[in-house]
Amino acid sequence: MARLFARWRLLAVAVVAALGAGLLVAPPATAVIGDKPLITYNMQGASTGVDSKWTTTIRNYAMRAEIVALQEAGASPPGDIVDLIHGAGLANSGNNVAANLREDRLPQAMRPTGVRHSLWNTGAGAFDIYFLQTDRNGQSDYHGGRVNVAMVTQRAADDVAALPNPFYVEPDPQNGVAGTQGPRATLGLRFGDTWYFTLHALSGGGNDAPGLLANISAFVTGRGLGEHWIALGDFNRTPGSLGANIPGGARIYASGVPTQQSGNELDYAVSSQNQNGVQVNRMAGASSDHYAVNIGQLRAAAEPTPMFTERRTIESVQSGGLIDAKEGGTAVGTQIVSSRRNGADNQSWTIDAYNDNSIRIRGKQSNRCLLPQQSGSSWSVKLDDCGDSIWERFRLEYMGNDEYQVHSEYDASLCLNVKGGQTDPSTVKDVILWECQNTPNERWMFTPAEASVDADTSAYDLRESFPNAVVLESLKAGGVASAKDAGTTNGTKVVSFHRTGYSNQGMLPVWLDGVTAVFKATAAPNLCLDVNGGDDSVAAGKKLELDVCDNHDSQQWVGERLLNSTVLLHNRAAPDLCMDIAGSPDNPNNGDFDVENCTATASQQIIFGSFDPTGVPEPDQDWGRDGSDLSVIPDPGAPAQRTAYFPSWSVYANEFYVKNLDTEGIAGRLTTLTYAFENIDPVDLTCFAANQAGSSDESDTTGNDGASDAWADYQMGYTADNSIDGTADAWDQPLKGNFNQLKKLKAKYPNLKVTVSLGGWTYAKYFSDVAATEASRQKFVSSCIDMYIKGNLPQLGDDPAGGTGVAAGIFDGFDIDWEFPGSENGHAGNHISAQDTENFTLLLAEFRHQLDALGQGHYQLTAALPSGPADIDKIDVGSLGNSLDMADIMTYDMHGAWETEGPTNFQAPLYDSPASPAAGIGFTANDAVDNYLIHGLPASKLSLGVPLYGRGWTGVPEGGTDGLYQSATGPTDPFPYSQQDGVAMYKELEAAGKLVDLHYDPQTKSSWVYDGTNFWSIESPDSLTAKRQYIKDRHLGGIMMYSLEADDANATLVTAATGLIPAP
Repeated sequence: MARLFARWRLLAVAVVAALGAGLLVAPPATAVIGDKPLITYNMQGASTGVDSKWTTTIRNYAMRAEIVALQEAGASPPGDIVDLIHGAGLANSGNNVAANLREDRLPQAMRPTGVRHSLWNTGAGAFDIYFLQTDRNGQSDYHGGRVNVAMVTQRAADDVAALPNPFYVEPDPQNGVAGTQGPRATLGLRFGDTWYFTLHALSGGGNDAPGLLANISAFVTGRGLGEHWIALGDFNRTPGSLGANIPGGARIYASGVPTQQSGNELDYAVSSQNQNGVQVNRMAGASSDHYAVNIGQLRAAAEPTPMFTERRTIESVQSGGLIDAKEGGTAVGTQIVSSRRNGADNQSWTIDAYNDNSIRIRGKQSNRCLLPQQSGSSWSVKLDDCGDSIWERFRLEYMGNDEYQVHSEYDASLCLNVKGGQTDPSTVKDVILWECQNTPNERWMFTPAEASVDADTSAYDLRESFPNAVVLESLKAGGVASAKDAGTTNGTKVVSFHRTGYSNQGMLPVWLDGVTAVFKATAAPNLCLDVNGGDDSVAAGKKLELDVCDNHDSQQWVGERLLNSTVLLHNRAAPDLCMDIAGSPDNPNNGDFDVENCTATASQQIIFGSFDPTGVPEPDQDWGRDGSDLSVIPDPGAPAQRTAYFPSWSVYANEFYVKNLDTEGIAGRLTTLTYAFENIDPVDLTCFAANQAGSSDESDTTGNDGASDAWADYQMGYTADNSIDGTADAWDQPLKGNFNQLKKLKAKYPNLKVTVSLGGWTYAKYFSDVAATEASRQKFVSSCIDMYIKGNLPQLGDDPAGGTGVAAGIFDGFDIDWEFPGSENGHAGNHISAQDTENFTLLLAEFRHQLDALGQGHYQLTAALPSGPADIDKIDVGSLGNSLDMADIMTYDMHGAWETEGPTNFQAPLYDSPASPAAGIGFTANDAVDNYLIHGLPASKLSLGVPLYGRGWTGVPEGGTDGLYQSATGPTDPFPYSQQDGVAMYKELEAAGKLVDLHYDPQTKSSWVYDGTNFWSIESPDSLTAKRQYIKDRHLGGIMMYSLEADDANATLVTAATGLIPAP
């Protein structure tokens, strides 16, 4: 393969030279209407929230259209600016052009910039972008704003023009000329003998549209070269109102349906070419109040067209498994599975794109297509003969970082999913349709399918395509370069292992030029990918390892891109040697990464894959956001279910009463209030009531046996001051205490549901016993219903409170807080059984059965569930939805001062961070959510738990991070209300003036307080708003707050968690 290496050597020099000179050489091209669809789209700015429309929408359009004409394209385009085309560089400069059309009639402030030409490498292809600043944005220098025009093309244009708007008048204050600011110029590109223009007529009727078209026609015909023109854009008027005002001989090409959500058709094309049979379609809606429209020639086999120039594999983000025809089958009905990469044709797919933005997936080996098939309530995916029906079409939703959800076109709520998740692609799993939940097992990448020996001879810049951390994946079997045993020390071996998403697989390319990089380990940024022994020892067969970064030659890798988009990584110290896997194994989990003679074998062809240490791709950010294009992330709104815990002991030191839920505006913002906690009788194994204090000693294995607080529940006499209706309790009332106040609260808030929580951290000891047999389950559930649903409370001591039915109608169901079935991670002394997993499921089913049997409407049944991976594994997650209305995931207490010497960390991080010492171990809210969803819990029944208290360490150095991820000497001192080392309520930190030192980490979406010595992980309005956005994005059922007495008197955290402002 010496010929290949010679090609690489010349290519590398050429690329570097071209980049240094800022030059691009484009092949000659012609494109007339009908070659490929043309698309016009008013973007209404470059971003939605934090998502960039360039990557979520425009990239997909550019892959299927020769030219994409854009209006309101944002403040600046993506990509590297190649050149600025202005003055003599524009085709409408010079005396051979009519004076009113020349470049010098453009607004004076925008002439020096003219048209910005950039090269946009997306990973899915390289595109040219031409951008014209048409938004004055209230600034004299025409900078920023969103109302600018652009064109995205698949090749460089032969010529560029920027035509002035006939309504534009240059301001001349000295001569009393106010000028006009609104009319926008139009951008034109020539390919062969055809000019393409993007225009954006004035709002309020598009009065300047006829003049713009007249200028376009006059310019093109005035050149005298027999050229044609097509104008695409937002005309801000209907085709019918424009028809009589277009240049002679021109024709309008419109879809005939509304293209703007006001109901008007404003987006279409006008062309000097009068052709029949041109198909014009309104495309699927995007993040704008305009629809994109495509215009293309209708002819045989024109639709669908391949989205990619090469076939692709469809790779699971979770484990690197590929969509595959089971056992290489080609027959109709063959099950589609996910299995490890093997290079076979049954893993190679053509992605056929339709003009309506849908796709179908067609196999190379079978020439058959993926077709979902329904059986009962489940959906399998199988091979079938290809057609054009909606059943076999899908729609891609870009999630960021080259990852997609693949929605069914028939039912957009269903997505391609690896059934039950897949932790190792060697274990073949079925591919199904499942509720779209954005979990790793239903996010996919379109990666190269077939090896290539041909170098990509076009100019490319890998630095632009891969600016962020990647995984280095071999095309042969899908092995990913991984630090052995998650090592982070000098000399750690680099081995092959399947994709896991863990931090030991992340490699951050530090680009020295457009093709040369040093790869830093994300888990140990001081270590770089190196050849064992360094520069003087580089030889075929030498293994790779992580060594201290010093940029010597053996740490530098020079990329040679092949036509299949993979990259050969040549070692700078020995350019004839390429990154490889020793022995070229067929199993991704075998072999060490090494260097071998460059032969372009499949094992040497490296895919720069998506790396997501957080488990969810980071949305692509907008480019050049400034001026009026600055956007504020919209409030995500209120979660559907909003649950909060009210502990019985709140009425003591905290003096936080049920009345506070009314006066602080909390009750009206909740859907469910959970009263906590009730214990299990250690002898009778039933629900019970007593007045016996529990133990605060975490090591006490018997101190909570028989503990109960009936006094707070229904014996304590409320005064008029702390009663919700201002009425004091009488001594001889049959119902007093918190229960009576809850009854009054429900009367005032009839839509509020109130449940009672059984168990909790201190009262879960005997759950294993009550769940052990059918008889014990029936007895326990019956006793709980008798007390809390039927309201039969025992009279205790000489207090008259209690009696038959006195508490009926207060509680609307139960919350089961067994911490934790089958796990030793609960309170000291908890009973544990190997049968707990099964018995927990049966206990929930018994509650559901007996509650339903009451025949008194629907009673709620919820459960507080763990977030740790080991504890989740002890639960039959797939069965939970059969019994539960909602699963409240306790996505907090992941880190705390029980880690006595630190490092400090977040107790409730939403996402992971490569900088976290705990990166990759699965202790984040997102990891927990994924775990439940992957194992079959419907997203609509999952509630995200948030803490209203913080966890803290003391003796924490600043460390350049305001105390984050630093060592500690122990827990913080207790506060007067929380009364526990290492714990602080939000209201306590606020009262102590600590919130002035509040910080926010955008990576994990978490907040913390650091005062120079003490560090507390605490929720904030910012972190809770981010979690509400997450709940919305993941279509989760709701949010759960623990617990209400910890918030301040303004209910700051409840407001942020619910997204609801109390009524005045």
